[in-house]
Amino acid sequence: MATKASSFKNWCTQNISPQSWTRICLRSVDAIRSKGHTLKEMEDLDPDIEMDDELLDSLNVSLSQLYEMTVNEDILAPL
Repeated sequence: MATKASSFKNWCTQNISPQSWTRICLRSVDAIRSKGHTLKEMEDLDPDIEMDDELLDSLNVSLSQLYEMTVNEDILAPL
């Protein structure tokens, strides 16, 4: 299931801190780049980036490593 990156970013901002998304993206930079995205794109999200399950999993691993929590994909807005 593909998910909009803005859903993940908004969840992080609301539930952790405004800086959390940037930290998570920095930790997942290899996965982000392998999908053809840049850190600037992930930060700006204009147009919004569609994340596949692989990228979403990588971001969730980073979230877990940094904050010892995960986001349930079901609460993120699907495409």
